[in-house]
Amino acid sequence: MSLLRFDRTTNDWVVFCPSRAMRPHDARLPAASDGHADATGCPFCPGNEALTPPEIYAVRPLRGLPHDWTVRVVSNKFPALRIEEDPSRHDDGPIFRSMGGCGAHEVIVESRDHNALLCQQPVLQIEAVLATLQRRLGDLLGDRRFQSIIIFKNHGASAGTSLRHPHWQLIATPVTPRLLRLKQIEATQYFDQTGKCLYCVLLEDELADGRRILAQNSDFVALCPYSSHVPFETWILPRLRQASFGHVSSERLHSLADLLKIVLLKLYRALDNPDFNLTVDTASRGEEDEEYFAWHLRILPRLATPAGFELGSGMSINTVLPEDAVAFLSEVAVTTNHTVAPTPTTAEARP
Repeated sequence: MSLLRFDRTTNDWVVFCPSRAMRPHDARLPAASDGHADATGCPFCPGNEALTPPEIYAVRPLRGLPHDWTVRVVSNKFPALRIEEDPSRHDDGPIFRSMGGCGAHEVIVESRDHNALLCQQPVLQIEAVLATLQRRLGDLLGDRRFQSIIIFKNHGASAGTSLRHPHWQLIATPVTPRLLRLKQIEATQYFDQTGKCLYCVLLEDELADGRRILAQNSDFVALCPYSSHVPFETWILPRLRQASFGHVSSERLHSLADLLKIVLLKLYRALDNPDFNLTVDTASRGEEDEEYFAWHLRILPRLATPAGFELGSGMSINTVLPEDAVAFLSEVAVTTNHTVAPTPTTAEARP
């Protein structure tokens, strides 16, 4: 069982989930001399489907067999939050409040290949992963108990991954986490004062300055933000403002996949495959059509470890100016492969 307890000193909830300590950790095992990891017994590899919880959703070739999936979604075997839990809140004392660990925790296996990183996948495969994330976002928002959907990818042991096979995760929460609430409050106040979307103005100013623009196409812009919190922090922002990632059209999703591959390739080559966290920041329930917010994607390389000052103050110390990060990454020339022919596929939802 998991539960949430409210911390009145920070106005935020803390998730307690003892079962998470039981997760396997093959990501900490050394790779072979050729850089490839042993896939024996990997629950995310084709043929090992029985090792995971029941399939929730999959993308397969037309008339494909059960093992022919290209993207696969299952419940996390060691979930932080569970659909079956009761979201009722309880007062445990004058200032103590708790609630059941109600939510959802899913794993999106991004490809069949145990060793291929996301940046090494064809653009069409990355697009299929993004489309799958969209589909799961929309489906989980259909449950009125869930207020926010946290979409993220952990790459590398220091970023928190436990299984090497490349995958994303998605957690639906019964409350809106404080960081998301703060971002919504700041964006709302800015909109109330100026009538403009904060993230749209941020993008306009970054484009006008130009020094922190890493890459761009007709639909999206990748940049290292002016006030980056960690070295080489990179955002991808849409040119067309939309509050929800779920509203991105299929045509723009392809452009996003293309730019994401470029950014990840630059980080991979320039920083020697760094560990990183990737998040999709999207509107919470009821805010999907609001004008004050713009969804965006953040890539946070794990090149430094937060120490006493950061933990004690909540402030960040960044050792690399974003202008220098862009100048360094810009020296890495990368191209994406547009020659891969699309494979007719069908998406299958499982009960």
